[in-house]
Amino acid sequence: MSWWQGTLRAEAAAGHAVVSRWKAALLHLAGSVGVVGLVTVVLVQLWFPAPYSKLSGGLELLALLLAVDVALGPVLTAVAASPGKPLRVLARDLLVILALQLGAFGYGLYTMAVARPVGLVFEVNHLRVVSSADIDPELLRDAPADMRQLSWTGPRLFAAVKPTDGKQLLEAIDYGLAGVDLAMLPKHWRPYASRQAEVLKVAAPAAHLLAEHPRVMAEVERLAGAAGVPADQLRVLPVRAPKADDWVALVAPTDGRIVGLLDPKAAQ
Repeated sequence: MSWWQGTLRAEAAAGHAVVSRWKAALLHLAGSVGVVGLVTVVLVQLWFPAPYSKLSGGLELLALLLAVDVALGPVLTAVAASPGKPLRVLARDLLVILALQLGAFGYGLYTMAVARPVGLVFEVNHLRVVSSADIDPELLRDAPADMRQLSWTGPRLFAAVKPTDGKQLLEAIDYGLAGVDLAMLPKHWRPYASRQAEVLKVAAPAAHLLAEHPRVMAEVERLAGAAGVPADQLRVLPVRAPKADDWVALVAPTDGRIVGLLDPKAAQ
């Protein structure tokens, strides 16, 4: 065999190895995108139902983690699938890569779990979005019996009552100075329906909102129509959330139920 024939065969073999390497990487990428994408979409729908994906945060970090996770696996597969590597060694390397991917994905899911909103809590004169990370598991034992399990399917609607006992009041003040709001203290949680009169007392007429942000009129009318409530009778409460302090809740004028949440500035 001449020198140039040997060279051609070597180049062809190398080309075949490159094709196989990138084919393996592309297959890995397709599988990663499919699995990670499907699981993430399902969990986002369960844990962050609209509009809480905007209000609660956590999804930005998750997106970064999953992007790294999805990209890392195929890149490592392309490196590991070197030509001439024994099948046994290749299988071992791919298992290690898969374990690394699963570990990163598990951390991403953990990030979602602790950031997921578990409560929309009426607190004095506003509503506060509370995440799982906001609740101390030790304090959760002091919640009313039917409120001791944090939700995995979107936030539950609660009210947080102001303590009247002097000791509890001082305790709540101490927690507040430490950054723990009243809505984050499960012992003060009560059914939202039991505080609807207070909600209606502190809620402002929707006319104030519309006067300041007239462009939200169409969205207010849509939400009011879906709830069967006259738009001009709605009332408004501010919403406090990790990623937004400008949102408001539309409140039905008769029973205080939450008709919808919206960002007035989004329509500007």
